[in-house]
Amino acid sequence: MSLNYLGSLIGTEVKINRGGPDSIVGRLLSVHHDYLAVQMKDGTIVYIQLQHIKSISSTNSNVSRGNKSNRAPQRFENAYTFEGLLGQLRYTNVQINRGGPEKVEGLVVHSGDNILLLVVNNEIIRIPIFHVKSINALNKNNSKGNKSDSSNKNNKSNKSNKATAAQIVAIKLMLKKYRSR
Repeated sequence: MSLNYLGSLIGTEVKINRGGPDSIVGRLLSVHHDYLAVQMKDGTIVYIQLQHIKSISSTNSNVSRGNKSNRAPQRFENAYTFEGLLGQLRYTNVQINRGGPEKVEGLVVHSGDNILLLVVNNEIIRIPIFHVKSINALNKNNSKGNKSDSSNKNNKSNKSNKATAAQIVAIKLMLKKYRSR
């Protein structure tokens, strides 16, 4: 897919992939070297690797280039590559892939050497970055599918999805133990 074509769709509502758990409908926010960012109708910003996009189409809805929703615009990460984006999401609670058996939620603790390390329920999971189709930051209140109806909690500039200092220390100790095996 041409980056020029994708760039022409910025600000419009698009549908990525035709159906199934990896189908995403939302406003295209940005196009980068190997990924793009889409804001879904609920305000969630999803980052999708270009190599996993099977189809993209502009929907017929009347979404202008401005932000017409009642939600405050969510801050989104900006990196040249998908691996750089993963580095910016370090110590952030995320959801990997949109659904199905490959969906996983956890805390990003490291990305590099084409591997993403996630902590899920005190277990370290290694995921090859190639297998990450999409990623989005989770608000603590919204993880595990538990939707909160308070929009104020969603608009706190994404701070509630970051690990606390105590959690980071515990994670570093767990990683040290993990690496010494």
